[in-house]
Amino acid sequence: MLNKIFDTGELPNVKVYEVAHKVVSDYMDKHTCKIDVVAAELGTTTGVLYRQLNPKDTQMTLSVDRIMSICNLTKDYRILELMSNEFDLALIPKHQDKATTSDINLLVDMASIENNDVFRVVKKAIADGVITPQEKEAILKEIDEAESANAELKDLVLHTAIKNKE
Repeated sequence: MLNKIFDTGELPNVKVYEVAHKVVSDYMDKHTCKIDVVAAELGTTTGVLYRQLNPKDTQMTLSVDRIMSICNLTKDYRILELMSNEFDLALIPKHQDKATTSDINLLVDMASIENNDVFRVVKKAIADGVITPQEKEAILKEIDEAESANAELKDLVLHTAIKNKE
């Protein structure tokens, strides 16, 4: 945790700093580099970047400019997503990758399989006229998986354009 001196509520936007740490760390892992390389790519020094990523350093805070630079470098927008969630807003890209009909076909197959699993587990559970606590848990687990598959399909259909056949 970033908080060794203050209570979490006393730190300014501690979640933003935690996500920024994770984004930079994931970038370093993906590119097998150290913080000095990231700092150079951001056009700053290691010391300045360390200070900007430290929520307790009130003299050199994490600025919107630095957040934008980190997002542009890493192509990881979790910091912006967190900020938009804090304001109960949705972050939606202007341009999205186009899905093919085979992408949708794969997701509809996956959704169908998950929905069939719900059907199978429920039918098995009610066969004896009683639903046990274990059966209830199994049903709820399958429903969650089916809802997730259906949500992924819905998101693909709602938020992407369909690529024309080539």
